Amino acid sequence: MQTSKVKKIPTVRFISLGCPKNLVDTEVMTGLLHQKNYRIVSSETTSDVGVINTCGFIEASKKESIDTILKLAEEKKQGKLKLLVVSGCLSQRYAKELPALLPEVDAFIGTGDFSRLDEIIQKKLGGETTRNFIRYPDELYSIDTPRLYLTPSYTRFIKISEGCSHTCSFCTIPLMRGNLKSRTSNNIAQEIKQGASRGVKEFNLIAQDLNEYGRDLPERDSLYHLLEKTGGLSGSFWIRLLYMYPLQFPDKLITLIKNHPHVIPYVDIPLQHIDDEILKSMKRGSSSKYIHRLLEKLKTEIPHLVLRTTFITGYPGETESAFGKLLNFIKETKFDRLGVFTYSKEDQTMAAKLPNPVPEKIKQERRDEIMKTQQKISLEKNKALVGKKIEVLFEGELNATDPETDYFVQGVGRYEGQAPEIDGQVFLDYPDSNKPTVGEFITATVTKGFEYDLVARVESSKIG
Repeated sequence: MQTSKVKKIPTVRFISLGCPKNLVDTEVMTGLLHQKNYRIVSSETTSDVGVINTCGFIEASKKESIDTILKLAEEKKQGKLKLLVVSGCLSQRYAKELPALLPEVDAFIGTGDFSRLDEIIQKKLGGETTRNFIRYPDELYSIDTPRLYLTPSYTRFIKISEGCSHTCSFCTIPLMRGNLKSRTSNNIAQEIKQGASRGVKEFNLIAQDLNEYGRDLPERDSLYHLLEKTGGLSGSFWIRLLYMYPLQFPDKLITLIKNHPHVIPYVDIPLQHIDDEILKSMKRGSSSKYIHRLLEKLKTEIPHLVLRTTFITGYPGETESAFGKLLNFIKETKFDRLGVFTYSKEDQTMAAKLPNPVPEKIKQERRDEIMKTQQKISLEKNKALVGKKIEVLFEGELNATDPETDYFVQGVGRYEGQAPEIDGQVFLDYPDSNKPTVGEFITATVTKGFEYDLVARVESSKIG
């Protein structure tokens, strides 16, 4: 029960774990509290309230979340923190279990409670004893929602929908995020227009599945209609498409990506596997034949396409033959960017009940073999860019030696084929007289290619 009517405005620090979709949620929470005059401080600063926005997707991310919670719980014990709030996917997924397992936590909120954070903090500071505030995840931010951006000013993540209505056998997303909930295309287009007018150069569209966007709306919006509404926007900026299921990839969308003035030729399609039996067991709704046809069409229709994908190895029933098909597919297709996860058995999923588990040692060996194969492909592709001119988004000076390549890096940026955080960078050389401006597009010539990064010489700056 609340014992005080005096509303105290505390200092709050946030720790955001997991994917960019989680980061957007953290930006919304910080924005809402900032609007209420809370003072947001850095994650290392002593504060009244600590909020951890957790990830609960697979075992590794759950462990990271728990470790972070325990770290802040220790700080609370030392008097560096008064109130510990745990939010996000881990809370939502284990709403019943966590309060008993983590008595150090003062409040648990889920993925549908961000707008109530101020109210919950004030209740707890006022003596409220309730700890579990988790509701069904039905929140969806809009252009009008306060948001304190945590990315550099020139790049943003735009979450166009929340939740997922797919039923992949290994995935916990619907448990944590609920079914598909889409924003309107007008609302999203307006957000991009507003950002572009304020100097944002890169908009990364994110969702659990961009291709599923709009199917829940009365007007049956789609990614195609959304992108169509951004084609006439003025200014020089990139629109990047991250995470598109291979299903429902209409020809008109491919044509639009090819011809759109702002959509860059970068497509992220999580294929997960290529063996038909594994795909069927995963309930992916696609086949190896369909995947081959789609990739061929994309490569043929979209010039200079950069293709990113992710795979799961060690899924129950993945035989040596099935893994061999996957490895050969990777060698033949030569993806530009590739990530691979070892299968994580997650409770409450259909795959958790499957027989024939793959031993952990074999999972890791298969993952390592895939990554070694991809490193060779990536090096080959990056070396092929030597001598070519590329447009680079300048991200800042470094003046330090990169530990992985042992190359002295003067400045860094990314070209359109490199998404933030998950791909490599462009190491830039330039004379002091031609020093680029952070957040501007520059022209550079590639002089060297590493496994993941490029080296380029700046030719001209401030081109947009």
